[in-house]
Amino acid sequence: MALLKKHEALCLELGNRASLQISYLNQALILLLWGQPKEAMALLKKQEALCVGLGSKDGLQASYGHQASILQDEGSWEEALALLVKKEALCLELGKRRDLGYCYWIWGLVARAQGDQGTERAKLQAALDIFTKLKMPRERDEVAAELARTEEA
Repeated sequence: MALLKKHEALCLELGNRASLQISYLNQALILLLWGQPKEAMALLKKQEALCVGLGSKDGLQASYGHQASILQDEGSWEEALALLVKKEALCLELGKRRDLGYCYWIWGLVARAQGDQGTERAKLQAALDIFTKLKMPRERDEVAAELARTEEA
C-alpha cells in the first residue's frame, strides 16, 4: 500500500490520470483484503470518475464490478444490480469474457438475495459456462458450488 500511495502521489504530480485510476483500483483491492469496504468504495468512486473523464471503458467496468460486489455484501441489491447491468454492457462491448463471468457470478448472488431463483440460476449458469470455456478451474468450481446450492433450494 505504501508503494501505491507513492505511485498515486507521482501520478498526481505528473497529471497522469490513466495511471492514477489504476492506482486507485489497486489500493481499493488491498483495502478490501484488509476488510475496509467503505474506504475501498471511496477509491472506486474516484476511479470511476477518472474513467468516465478518460473514456476508459475497461477501467469503468472493473470499477463497477468491485463496487457492485461491495454493495452486494452490504445488502444494497438494487444499487449493485444497476452497476452490474452497466458492467455487462461494457464487457459485451469490449469482448471481456472473463470479466463478464465475474459480472454474472455477482449478479447471480444478488438475484439469490432478492429471491429471484430464475435469474440466479441463469446468471450462475452463464458464469459457469464462461469460466469452463476459459479454463478457469477455481472460478468454475466456486460457481458450480453456488449453482448446486440453488438446485438444492
